[in-house]
Amino acid sequence: MALQDMQAELRGAVPKLPFSFTKTLINRARNVIYNSDLWSFNLYEASWVSPAVVTTGTVTVQLGSDTVQFDPAAVAAINQSQLDCPVSLITQRQLRPGNTAGIAQIYNLIQYDQITGAATLDRIYADTPSTVGASYQLYQLYYPAPFQDHLTWVSVRNMQMFLDLRLGTERNEIDQLDPQRSIYQFPTDVIPYMIDNRGAGTDNASATLGFPLFELWGQPVNPFTYALYGIRKGTDLVNPTDTLPVQIGEDCVLALARSYAYEWAEANKDMSPRSSGPDFRFLIGKTLDEYNKRLILYRKNDKEFVNSWFSIRNLQWNASQVGSYNTLAGVSTVYGGNY
Repeated sequence: MALQDMQAELRGAVPKLPFSFTKTLINRARNVIYNSDLWSFNLYEASWVSPAVVTTGTVTVQLGSDTVQFDPAAVAAINQSQLDCPVSLITQRQLRPGNTAGIAQIYNLIQYDQITGAATLDRIYADTPSTVGASYQLYQLYYPAPFQDHLTWVSVRNMQMFLDLRLGTERNEIDQLDPQRSIYQFPTDVIPYMIDNRGAGTDNASATLGFPLFELWGQPVNPFTYALYGIRKGTDLVNPTDTLPVQIGEDCVLALARSYAYEWAEANKDMSPRSSGPDFRFLIGKTLDEYNKRLILYRKNDKEFVNSWFSIRNLQWNASQVGSYNTLAGVSTVYGGNY
């Protein structure tokens, strides 16, 4: 059943209910149901690809300016890197200029001209001194979640190295261990970074504006592919023809939405004797009973699929439990630990 049909049915239950408000109530009910349990339609699989670090050539940086200039050798190397790893846009990568005064900060690159080599940072360059022909590192440290409504990870897995990255590490732990982000290796941790606001309010706004961003630690300077398994929150029904996932019937959503509509009707009831209508309090209780019964039924039907999905993607089975040896990492494991 399409959204417009659910709106019409809900309006029929409470004729004085504003039709535009029915959409709000339906999505409110949808959100409660989506968050009431784990549903198969909110599980997803995706990928990240980390490009190889680019260090060829030089870059010119100026204190107090957000504009940098790559030399011709750097332009050629950066353009080739984009061809080698097209899924990692240059404007999604990070720049770390060389700094004779110490270790420079990490800047987001939000605009890049592949012909002239002129580029724009997400903020002014604040590491002294200004430098003509500085060394640099260009790589991708921050990765957006595959979906804006990303809720949480199930696992992030380096497929080549048979390595499940740690997901529970907090940023303050890494800040204490590696405050300068100077440890370069194959990443072992996925750390929440921020909501993507790179280039917000400019013509160079990020393509994933508003998405959650995550940092890979240690510094991901080698090409790897990461298999992502996660859970989404779910999105609102927006267009009149939008429909619910097949795992949840519209009767369940409408039952809960009707309870909201009856609550509205009770609050807006005309109290004059001639205008007295039905007891909406009784109808609220009745429709909530119907909602609870249908929710149990739909959840029961979907549970087996969800359990099967987790049985091959969760963290209960990994290399440290069964033992393995990886020639790329030079790491061997035995049951219960790494050595």
